[in-house]
Amino acid sequence: MKWEKSCYSRLLIDSHITDQKPSYMRNFSVEEYLRLVRLSGVESAMVYACDHNGNCYYPTAAGHPHANLDGRDLFGETVAGLRKAGIVPLAYYTVVYHNDCARRLPHTRIRDNTGSDHDGRYHYTCPNQPDALAFYERQIAEILNYDIDGIFIDMTFWPSICCCSACRRKYGKPFPEIIDWDSPEWVSFQRFRERSLGEFAEALTGFVRRTRPGISVTHQFSPVLHGWYLGQSDTIAAASDYASGDFYGGKLQQRFALKVFDAYTHTPPFEYMTSRCVALNDHTSAKSDEELFLSALTTLANGGAYLFIDAINPDGTLEENFYRRLRDLNRRLEPFRNALRNPGGRLTADVGLYFSMTGCVDRNWNGWKLNEFNGGRANNMSIRRNAVLDETLGTSGILNRLHIPWRVVVNSPEPYGDLKALIVCNAAYLAPEEVERLREFVRNGGTLIATGATSFYTPDGRSTGNFALADVFGVDWPGKRSDSVTYTGEALVFAEGCVPLAHPRAGTEVRCTLSVPDFPVNDPDHYASIHSNPPGKRTEYPALTVHRFGKGVCLWQASPIALEDHCSQREFLKALFREFLPPFLLEEKNLAESAEITRLTAENGDELLCVVNRQEESPVIPLRDVEFSILHPERPDRVIRVSDGADLPPEWDGRALRFRIPELRYGEIFQIQSGKGEKFK
Repeated sequence: MKWEKSCYSRLLIDSHITDQKPSYMRNFSVEEYLRLVRLSGVESAMVYACDHNGNCYYPTAAGHPHANLDGRDLFGETVAGLRKAGIVPLAYYTVVYHNDCARRLPHTRIRDNTGSDHDGRYHYTCPNQPDALAFYERQIAEILNYDIDGIFIDMTFWPSICCCSACRRKYGKPFPEIIDWDSPEWVSFQRFRERSLGEFAEALTGFVRRTRPGISVTHQFSPVLHGWYLGQSDTIAAASDYASGDFYGGKLQQRFALKVFDAYTHTPPFEYMTSRCVALNDHTSAKSDEELFLSALTTLANGGAYLFIDAINPDGTLEENFYRRLRDLNRRLEPFRNALRNPGGRLTADVGLYFSMTGCVDRNWNGWKLNEFNGGRANNMSIRRNAVLDETLGTSGILNRLHIPWRVVVNSPEPYGDLKALIVCNAAYLAPEEVERLREFVRNGGTLIATGATSFYTPDGRSTGNFALADVFGVDWPGKRSDSVTYTGEALVFAEGCVPLAHPRAGTEVRCTLSVPDFPVNDPDHYASIHSNPPGKRTEYPALTVHRFGKGVCLWQASPIALEDHCSQREFLKALFREFLPPFLLEEKNLAESAEITRLTAENGDELLCVVNRQEESPVIPLRDVEFSILHPERPDRVIRVSDGADLPPEWDGRALRFRIPELRYGEIFQIQSGKGEKFK
């Protein structure tokens, strides 16, 4: 069995320490490191071979060894010690953010549209520069000589829009001067950035696989949730054995990211990284045990492996208290890890939420000149606004509040399988084959909820001048948009964003229409209210339509209502989802909206039903006397409470399976074993 199939508790110790003071890293002890890692109870540990400074922790001939190691091979000694201790050793390596490479090979530096070749402490090298790639391969070749089971390649993304000579040569024509997501010229340039980064990742992965066949290789994939600017596409997932990355955006982001990783990973489980500290720029403010436990439990409940990130002190020492805390956390998590290992499980659901990296654009940037735009200086830790991503994220929050199990669907040739309903948020750029899959999904009986400009463009930014799915939507759109504020229906539900002003076809039910302000939104002289843009005239343009297509039904919604996380918007969408999404929870009592329900299905047919009570404030308030029943087509043979292994008598009434939880503080997983049960027709 490959290591990643069996390791669900993992560790990384960040070691981005310079050699600018003689004392830095002098007190690093391999023996102490190994003692603390063993104490923590983790199953695998990632060890730094080279950090963002370009300092190598082994005697490199290709780059710069950390000057304070005096020739010692800390990386090699640590890897050997982990192997002897029965802990899987992995290597950490960084690209792009590699100061030594950028300084050693100045011609390979990223040159952004303002002419800058670095940002503060970080110096970047361009993925399109052959000499930079060759440098990375020389260092990776050195690292692969060690007895490691895998290598994690960090920072495989664009920190800016690179305008260096190599990029210009490769593109072969002038860069567009204006950001414009309605222009095929701009979209083509963005696809070039994505394609170049994918080729770079594939080259590195191919080099690893040729040099050391059999070991795992994966790339930092957290930019999947940071929109177009970082330039990642699904080719990064294709170049990785499993999806992996670190996030810093809280509960809602984690719940969504886990399902995105599940959808993209080639080898389960995927890996979700959580930092001990509240942020990577804060070296001492640690998260509570409750925060760390709930992050790890949420990961397991979505079928993933959790990885905790610690940070080494500049002198090379570690804080023992954290490893004692980690030991206790891993002990509490052990029964849940074991449930994932045997029988295992992947997310399963009747409801899918479509996610398109190609479509994670933001028209709010339209009109910016390229030479004036820097994207806010990008990294994979920042939380940046992106209209499409934020609407999808907001929709995921509504599904969580309704306790509807769901999974993410991405653009792949695989059919939608077990799904009965699919939500697609403003996925404007869809390939013809994906359009056809969506069409067949509805034709064969599925429910599709689509919003905004979904299917208006092909991935290269071209359009016929109407939705490619107009026949499914029952709505035509010639391309005219509203101003940036609209109101939906009698309730006048507010939304921001320029939305399609479409026309319903015959036979399409118009549930409600759009209302718009009396004056242009940004007019400084003409307005109804000085602070806001109240609804004025009601239009004939549909805000929400329902259209029967084949055996299924399609709802089309003009405005991105899920962008606003307020009561009015939430209640509108909750009512819509309750009406059109398939039932799962038939009844519930005392199950707060903070609790997420997920379902995992193992290859042997067993099901894991997971409930995690993760709240915004600490300490978590326990939920008491929780009861709920789920739609279940057969009588289970056994129901096992994973936390203590207790057998629970199945409460099955011929249609539904009932669960009773006297107290739910953090979470529980129930293993449902079925095979010979009575089938429900």
